[in-house]
Amino acid sequence: MNPSVLLSLLYCGAAFGGAFVFMRLAAPEVPALVVAFGRVAIAGLILLPLAGRARLLAMRSQWRDYVVVGFFMAALPFALFAYAERSITAGLGSIINATTPLWTAIFLAVVLRRAPGGRRIAAIVVGFAGVGVIVGLEGLQLAPGAVAGVAAAVAGAASYGLALVYIRRRMAPQSPLQLALGQLLAATVMLAPLAALSAGEVTVTGEAVVAMLGIGILSTAIAWPILFRLNRDVGPMATSTVTFLNPVFGTLWGALFLAEPVSPGFLAGAALVFVSLALILGLRLPARVTARGGTPSGVAAERRSP
Repeated sequence: MNPSVLLSLLYCGAAFGGAFVFMRLAAPEVPALVVAFGRVAIAGLILLPLAGRARLLAMRSQWRDYVVVGFFMAALPFALFAYAERSITAGLGSIINATTPLWTAIFLAVVLRRAPGGRRIAAIVVGFAGVGVIVGLEGLQLAPGAVAGVAAAVAGAASYGLALVYIRRRMAPQSPLQLALGQLLAATVMLAPLAALSAGEVTVTGEAVVAMLGIGILSTAIAWPILFRLNRDVGPMATSTVTFLNPVFGTLWGALFLAEPVSPGFLAGAALVFVSLALILGLRLPARVTARGGTPSGVAAERRSP
């Protein structure tokens, strides 16, 4: 196992977990759809000068793919989760978001005709259980009329899974930076009218500005190219398990920066999440890896697939 794969997963988990903290900091002043628009717009503006003329010209020839991925990877799930957060708890949102690997496995089986093996099914079950332990029963309380919110969140998680498989199938040869920039620009255009309609009279505080910059830079401009490099190197199944890490780091950042309580089962749940990552990535003891002299089978199989 290349250490950079594990480090990349950990950074994405930390960055996406931090996104929930940034959204909570910005939420009192800025509507959710405006935060979503700001996130993709800030990240797109940061990555645009780094792309270079050659990448920008190459993106023009595949603009339809970028529209599709920008819709399913950003515009649609961001809007759906923004709607869902009006009626479901953050804990339940984390649980539903953690179904992304399950949806990814379903789309891999349907689109690429490749069903996950027993090891990966076990990893999904263990990781999902770990997220559940972290959240606890108190995080699963449903408000009246929350069925629509649950359905929206489930659709958002499925959208992430579909986007990762689509990228793997049709856009794998492209550079991670190009992939990130193309869909960020497409998502910015799609979210702009929704953000304008929901903005109203917004009074933005300094704290909200810092939160918007944090989610745009740390959780998107830096994290998304890393995420798409993972998708290219280890495949959508392993990449999607980053959603198991989100509540781990979200809980840590919430406790450190917002003085939020930590559930009694946090350490046990976090341990289950890391066991899940070990299963999905095929991690073994160094001596055994050396003796076998090969790449962990779980990741290698997905690397060989289209």
